Amino acid sequence: MPWQDSFWRALDADDIRAGWSRHCSHPYGRRYVAAIVPWVACAEIQDRLAWSQCLSQRVTSGSPLPTPDLPDVDALLDLAQRSGAGLSGRDLRAIFSILIAQKAYAAALRQTEDFLTTLAADLDPPAMLSRSLGMALDEEGEILDTASPDLAFLRQRLRTSRGELQRFLQNVLRNPDWQEYWQDQVIVQRNDRYVLPLKASHKGRIKAIVHDRSASGETLFVEPFAAVDLNNQLVQDRCAEMREQERILRVLTAAVGEAAPGMITALRHIGRLDAVRAGLALGNAYGGILPRVDVVAAFDLHALRHPLLCLRHPGQVVGNTVRLGGAVGQLVITGPNTGGKTALLKAVGLNHLLAYMGLPVTAEGTLGYFQKCFAVIGDAQDIHADLSTFSAQVRRLIGVLEHADANSLVLLDELGNGTDPREGGALAQAVAETLLEMKACTLLTSHLEVMTRYALGREGVALAGMGFDAERLAPTYRLQWGVGGASHGLAIARREGMPASLMTRAEVLHASDREDWARWEAQREGLLLAAQRAMEEAERVGNEAARSARRLEHELEAARRERDKAATVARAEWEGILTAARQQVRETITALKSGRDTQAASATLQRLSAPFRVEEPPANGLPAVGAKGLFLPLRQVTQVLRVDPARQRVQIQLRGKQLWIPVARFAVDAALQLPKEQGGTRYATPEDHPWRLDLRGQLREDAWTALRRHVDGAVAAGRQQVDILHGKGNGVLAEMVREFAEQDPRVSQWRMARPEHGGGGVSELELR
Repeated sequence: MPWQDSFWRALDADDIRAGWSRHCSHPYGRRYVAAIVPWVACAEIQDRLAWSQCLSQRVTSGSPLPTPDLPDVDALLDLAQRSGAGLSGRDLRAIFSILIAQKAYAAALRQTEDFLTTLAADLDPPAMLSRSLGMALDEEGEILDTASPDLAFLRQRLRTSRGELQRFLQNVLRNPDWQEYWQDQVIVQRNDRYVLPLKASHKGRIKAIVHDRSASGETLFVEPFAAVDLNNQLVQDRCAEMREQERILRVLTAAVGEAAPGMITALRHIGRLDAVRAGLALGNAYGGILPRVDVVAAFDLHALRHPLLCLRHPGQVVGNTVRLGGAVGQLVITGPNTGGKTALLKAVGLNHLLAYMGLPVTAEGTLGYFQKCFAVIGDAQDIHADLSTFSAQVRRLIGVLEHADANSLVLLDELGNGTDPREGGALAQAVAETLLEMKACTLLTSHLEVMTRYALGREGVALAGMGFDAERLAPTYRLQWGVGGASHGLAIARREGMPASLMTRAEVLHASDREDWARWEAQREGLLLAAQRAMEEAERVGNEAARSARRLEHELEAARRERDKAATVARAEWEGILTAARQQVRETITALKSGRDTQAASATLQRLSAPFRVEEPPANGLPAVGAKGLFLPLRQVTQVLRVDPARQRVQIQLRGKQLWIPVARFAVDAALQLPKEQGGTRYATPEDHPWRLDLRGQLREDAWTALRRHVDGAVAAGRQQVDILHGKGNGVLAEMVREFAEQDPRVSQWRMARPEHGGGGVSELELR
């Protein structure tokens, strides 16, 4: 229908189709995208959205569909169904890649149980055909020896004949009496026969058949008489091989022809699955969500945005609320140029098209089902058809009025422009009244004052205006319900640099010609603007709360899945530990019974029971890191370095060593003073270890200070390497040295010393 094409073109829907097609992974998905139309029954729309919803849930649950790059085999399948047809090896290999893809899609669909799982049966490839093609062809489409026993036999015989012929010709080349006859010691092929390169000057010296001559004429390619029978046998074997290969290709082609109807059905499903997946990817690019489409011709949309603008300016497009249908069937939108009126019209129409094709939309709420959609947007003047802007608009309006009804969505941009404002306004109001009587859902934009008065004084018609920031002289792109948006044409002209004297004159003329109702409207606009902002803020807060609730629900569900997964893993590990422990207990009991080593067996049982013992934590709390006190057995003053609550122990520094002791052997006493550490920065003699720093027995903070000073001195002395002796111990000082090397810009490289230089107890630092 003409109105369908006009609506599609007016909304730039081809850009959506092009973007959708780019996200498809193979031609079958792109073919589905190119053929899909939005003008279908409501049940078909719901089915499309159900496919999208199902695939979206699969992606969320970690079961996405494969995305293979498949060849286009439609023409090959059509040819294979013809009697006597024969496909090439490459063509059959392309068919085989489709069968592999069918198997991958079927397996992916069976990973999750939903209504799409039933498609797996249609996608399962014919097992016999897949096996035959896999055995007959390699990745390049060449026929393998395994294609048939006869072919394997013929190729073996061919290899034998070729080898025998080449051995004979090699003997001829190596004959000492004929060495000077040959241009080169090689065997070449001419006319599918193996020949030798004879110098033209020695023609007639041997009995042979001349098959070819070089471009210079100095070389003759000859076949010795003694090699004729061998070459003939080789040619016969090649012909037999070719006949067998042709037979195999015909048999495989016939098998493909029998399976072609099922493959065509599978490719249709694969194309739709890929297109739906691509649609979700496109929706993710413009921040869309899957919509709800009601059967009534009405819609209620929130956070409505233009999809193409969302693609170009992600996260920057202003959302608006638009509702129409029922008691209010018509909306008149006014406002300044470049204020977003046309974009809002297109956003309403384009989001309905997206929903009808099963794609995500850039709006929240409910869309309506409209059997007919009309759009008169843009300048359709045509010089060749002698149509002005106004004439073209009138012709399109005639088409709208002829076909529109109560189940129609009508979008009219700048209705009545292009002619005298009074005549254009009268025509615009008459068209609006006619569409209102038809009960068609109509959105129209206009700068004409008569349309603002019409909206304010007519039941069933709503007025809204696009916001404009008078201080910045810039549009806000927000729709303000109940407020007519002023054009602000004079303010915009002044901002764009129109001469000041001219602007002053224009403003005087405008003020003298302005009607009383316009002055009242300007006063009323400020009062309604505050109410509009309050309503938008409340709506924003409500939407944010809804989004937060959905986000929290998703996070909770993800946490549940993660908890279940962790529980499964822990259960499996625990069962493994129990199984191993039971086995060792059995072996230990057997050892006890045999009496071989009761002491070792008892120790083993004690060790095995350790992971299963639950020790009661002490009533008193553990000392904090840094707490001072006495190590009771030796009455030595020390300090807590680390705390291990699980094993009820603490780590202390004692006589240059770091020890783990039970908490019961440490008495906290904050009044005690720590003794000065005996260890310090010590340098080995330069003759033995030049520039080696000994940190053993020091606290981590003291060791860090000593290391920094040591590096300062080494850099000042022009050293390129220093050695740090920290010992092996529990690795605290070694880890400190590694952290220092990573943080200090003067250190270019850190490594452990070689075994003969101290191994893991010494670190080597390369200096810049």
